[in-house]
Amino acid sequence: MSKMLGFVLLLSWSMPLTAQEFSDSKDSTVVSSGKLADELKKGKVDFHLKSFFMATQNRGELLNYSTLAAGAGIGYTSPEWKGFQARFNGFFTFQLFENNIRIADPATGAGNRYEILLYDMNDVRNTNKLDRLEELYISYRYKKLSLKLGRQRVQSPLLNEQDNRMRPNVFGGLSATYAAKDLKITGMWIESVTIRGTVDWYQIEDSYGVYPFGRNPLGQPSGYKGNIQSKGIAILGAQYHKSGLTAQVWNYYAENVFNISFAQLDYQKSLDNGLRIHMGAQGFHQFAVRDGGNEDVQKAYIMPEEKVNAFGGKMGVFYRKHNLSVNFLSIGDGGRFLFPREWGRENLFASLNRERYEGSGDMRAYVLKYDIATPVEGLFTQFGAGLINHSEVDNFRSNKYGIPSYYHFTGLAEYKFKDYFEGLNLQLLVVNKTAKDGASIPDNLRINRVDLWNFNLIMDYKF
Repeated sequence: MSKMLGFVLLLSWSMPLTAQEFSDSKDSTVVSSGKLADELKKGKVDFHLKSFFMATQNRGELLNYSTLAAGAGIGYTSPEWKGFQARFNGFFTFQLFENNIRIADPATGAGNRYEILLYDMNDVRNTNKLDRLEELYISYRYKKLSLKLGRQRVQSPLLNEQDNRMRPNVFGGLSATYAAKDLKITGMWIESVTIRGTVDWYQIEDSYGVYPFGRNPLGQPSGYKGNIQSKGIAILGAQYHKSGLTAQVWNYYAENVFNISFAQLDYQKSLDNGLRIHMGAQGFHQFAVRDGGNEDVQKAYIMPEEKVNAFGGKMGVFYRKHNLSVNFLSIGDGGRFLFPREWGRENLFASLNRERYEGSGDMRAYVLKYDIATPVEGLFTQFGAGLINHSEVDNFRSNKYGIPSYYHFTGLAEYKFKDYFEGLNLQLLVVNKTAKDGASIPDNLRINRVDLWNFNLIMDYKF
């Protein structure tokens, strides 16, 4: 894919373009000088600066962690010519400070979970050679249809950037999008990915198990890392919006491994008293494809007999600058919801920062969310509180990672600068997770999971 894309980019940029050709382009507003270099100078250059401080405080004598990372990136988007356009961007990261993130906890032997993903979890000694080429694609647009070939960002409910560290996921493949007034249809074939917390590119079959991978239903350490056979991921999605109603359906087919179908409905309605109600329903169904990635059950990603159904809902109200909602998620006991964490973070009504529901079955989550646009212009705050009831920590048929039931609290404040500093955002995120039955949880299942505080201060500047 990379060699082919490079050839296509070189070919598209080195064509003998004339001044008349550019003048006839639909989006051209400036008379060309006739030189390719002059035309390329009309493209858009963008810059990105970011710093990220993160700290985790575990209970008692368990190890605490902290680090400060900083980085910068540059990107370029070419002018459009007869519907064709190209883009590339890259980013580098440096570690400025760290405490304990590269050593094992003396009492439990556990490694760091959150902070190391600011860098390269595959080479923990690497603190300053953290650069990678991210987007690199050529696109074509014709009326309502657009095509994109190469390394690109993807947003969908399950597979996405999960951009809550220094760098996001980026995916390599071919995507097609049809965008009408009320309807958007997306189709993709993905064959490679660079993963948040790494600097390498992986073929899809090699991306299973880059993150820690829990246990299989038999209670044994999962053996699928390096043993999955899959050509890639096929995605098909449709999104519809009209008169306060939004509907979306997605299907994710991980070739030779699994299939997930996802659907969601959202509805908003304004009332006479200034209130605006919003409600939603979502659900997904998952089943294994063939042997779940490997005919040896010890090396399969998902067991052939695992079939998972989940349902979520929300009910909320907007009033002026306030938004209050009650959210719910139920995952059935037919197996575990399995979607590689390397590919994204699930966007569910009951989702809260610093934890996810992947790997869970026979689970219920109840979450209250409150958002407010404060009287201070540009300052937005968000709060969340949840009760997440998992099955027993040693029931690996429905609890892949042995996560205890817990209470989850989040507080976020974000300030977007205006005028001279427009493009600069500051964000403070504080998270607490407290075990529901803390006295019965051993330290090896507590560290970096429950009974902790997680602090984040992020500066993001794009221009």
